[in-house]
Amino acid sequence: MEVANKLKELSLDINTVGFYDEAEETEKMMSSLKAEGEMLGEKRGIKQGKKDGAKSIAKNLLKDGLPIPKVCEYTGLSKKQVTMLM
Repeated sequence: MEVANKLKELSLDINTVGFYDEAEETEKMMSSLKAEGEMLGEKRGIKQGKKDGAKSIAKNLLKDGLPIPKVCEYTGLSKKQVTMLM
């Protein structure tokens, strides 16, 4: 907050006018936060997609009669996760 106040003060100084634009800085910050949020969302989506894919594969392996330990080994799912798919 102290930095923001100092920047405001400088923006009002006739010798530094134009060096700091509060609206521009706010827009930059919002843009940065948006990009960070999108990146986080994308990572979560990829993680969920992998999890859903593993579950789908596990269901097919179970349908084909593969034993639960093998399904766990091939998919990376826990025994509990695999048995919940049955």
